[in-house]
Amino acid sequence: MNKTTAQVFLIINLFIYSPALSQQFGSRVDLGIIESDEIIEASGIEASSKNPGVFWTFNDSGGENKIYAFSTSGKELGTYIIEGAINIDWEDITIDPGLTENEHYLYIGDFGDNGKSRYFKYIYRIPEPSVDSSQAPIDTIIEDVRRLIYRYPEGIKYNAESLMIDPLNKDIYIVLKEYDSRVYKVKRPYSFHQNTEVIIDTLEVVSSLFLQSKANAADISSNGREVLIKDDDVVYYWNRNDDESIAEILTKDPIILPYIQEPNGEGICWNSDASGYYTLSEGLHPQLYFYPRISTNISNNENYLSEYKLNQNYPNPFNSFTTINYYLPEHTIVELDIFDISGQLTTTLVNKKQVAGTYSVQWNGRNEKGLEVSSGFYFYRLKTSSLTTTRMMILQ
Repeated sequence: MNKTTAQVFLIINLFIYSPALSQQFGSRVDLGIIESDEIIEASGIEASSKNPGVFWTFNDSGGENKIYAFSTSGKELGTYIIEGAINIDWEDITIDPGLTENEHYLYIGDFGDNGKSRYFKYIYRIPEPSVDSSQAPIDTIIEDVRRLIYRYPEGIKYNAESLMIDPLNKDIYIVLKEYDSRVYKVKRPYSFHQNTEVIIDTLEVVSSLFLQSKANAADISSNGREVLIKDDDVVYYWNRNDDESIAEILTKDPIILPYIQEPNGEGICWNSDASGYYTLSEGLHPQLYFYPRISTNISNNENYLSEYKLNQNYPNPFNSFTTINYYLPEHTIVELDIFDISGQLTTTLVNKKQVAGTYSVQWNGRNEKGLEVSSGFYFYRLKTSSLTTTRMMILQ
């Protein structure tokens, strides 16, 4: 073996076998498509804590007053008509585990308003049906529906797509789909009534978020300790201490979790045991994805929160695509480039300002013109205002 060959093998060993730095949540797992032909514009998702292995969703604006149950594998389980409700622009769904073992409620946010034409918005509450994750699909009616009517205190016709309920005190939170991502709270006790009653609640603004774009989904874990809010490109995460309210933790800088952008992805929820989070997008037979938790020390790992990190791509070597994860401890301008073995630029994956957090980017082995590149050694370089670091990967 000559000197040049030995150097190549040394480089390969360094870059292939270097252990990836600790990640709190793993790479995306594809769980399959949703079978139901009726789900064509899913705009929210929630994992049931009452019915293990069962999820709820519905169609976006203009859809029928129905919610749909499906399993972890996407199996169609049932269509539930909510009698007396109207789907003006349903956008998100969440679950309140209730005050007793068998008391679970689904909350549906009818507060979408792209045209800024709705002065009053609604939140529907229904008892969660019992569903078996292996049952044959059923069609049934839910009659016991209650409605909260609210307005924003400024009298402005805001648009929102994100709904959360704090399981610890039952306060309801709504995140606007606006550039300042303002957060409003409906404090318990609130006024859910039969549909014939018109009692208006005025919400309380509790926070404003710094997001890269507009919030389109949110969820709080069943133990009340962890919060997810997503926009088109990013999943944001907050961890809650014992003495903190949801409003207080949302004033802190979030951690950014792994997420691969989906077309019109407007659904996110925790698994019922907080072992990971699911995402769902719009369209006929959308894909259900899961990001598993692989570490539980996300709030205590000081080194993780204070250093830039560029992880080894995975898989490596790779054939059709590979994933690159990196961590930013601060807001900064980021450039992530791919170079061939001669040092020529192949493509740029990222070139924009990003907030602090963990990012996940895929490369499909194509150049800037969309053409497949030849197999061989490639370098990927992360460049920020204060750091430049490079790793090698192999395209087979």
